[in-house]
This record gives sequence, C-alpha cells and structure tokens, in this order.
Amino acid sequence: EPCPPSVGEFLYICEDLYPRKEMLAMEVSILKTLEFDINIPIAYHFLRRYAICLQTNMKTLTLSRFICEITLQEYEYIHERASKLAAGSFLLALYMNKLGHWAPILEYYSGYNTSELHSLVRQLNILLNFQSYERLKTVYNKYSHQIFFEVTKIPTLDILKLEEILSCQL
Repeated sequence: EPCPPSVGEFLYICEDLYPRKEMLAMEVSILKTLEFDINIPIAYHFLRRYAICLQTNMKTLTLSRFICEITLQEYEYIHERASKLAAGSFLLALYMNKLGHWAPILEYYSGYNTSELHSLVRQLNILLNFQSYERLKTVYNKYSHQIFFEVTKIPTLDILKLEEILSCQL
C-alpha cells in the first residue's frame, strides 16, 4: 500500500476493539515475523527459487538474470508478472545452455507449465537477438565480466532452433 492507513484509521475500522498499544505491538510482531522484508516480489527472487529447485549452476542463473534485466527498459514487459518473467527467462537460459527443459518440480513451484511460457520465451529470444547494444551498453558491459560468467558471450538461439526446441516440449 503506497499510503498505508494510520494507526488511528485502523482503530476506527476495528471500531476501537483494540487499544492503541496492542495494535502497535501487533504491528511490531508482524514486522519481526516477516524479518522486516515487506518489499514487492521481483523477478530476481523467483529466479533464485527456480535455480534452487533445479539445483542449476550459477552461470545459468546469471544468464537468466541478464535476460530479465534487459527487459527492464522495455515497456512491453511491464504487464508481465515477476514470477512469469523469471520463469520465461530461466527457461530460455536453460535452452541456451543446453540444460534441458522445464522440469515437473519447476512447474510445481512456479505454477507455470511449458506451454504457458512459450510465447514469452519467443519474445525474450527475439529481444536477445535484436536488442540494440547501444541502448543497453551498461547491462551488456556488466554481464560481459568474468564475475558474471561472461554470459553475454553465450550464443543466442536463432528463431528456427528455438521453434525446434519448443515443438519438442509439447
């Protein structure tokens, strides 16, 4: 909530069933339980979870982060859920690294099956293949370093190869 209600407003909503002190104590208890982690979910969180589920290597995780990051300046991806963007990026990274396909455990934890991700994976692959280097020079420079496994040097999939991979996944 960008402008959360004040304690007074919460008390009013609850028809003053709780004393102010108790309301504040509960708020503190909730924040402690959440370890003060009350941010919105972002694709990076989901990517980490998917990588742990599949026990994939850091290079694949980093490649999927790179794919996610290049979408940040593209308006057409703003409507995508962070979880789906992460899933599509992770699946494309698996294909690019020749590490297989969307495993049942990923479907279980992500809530997405392969066919739900095909369209997004195609869009992401087109973005990788035809994105202007100049617009994203900083991102490309970042991910071309050894610390980021030089993932920008991993060959992208041509459209026909991706279609072949996707057709085998049906």
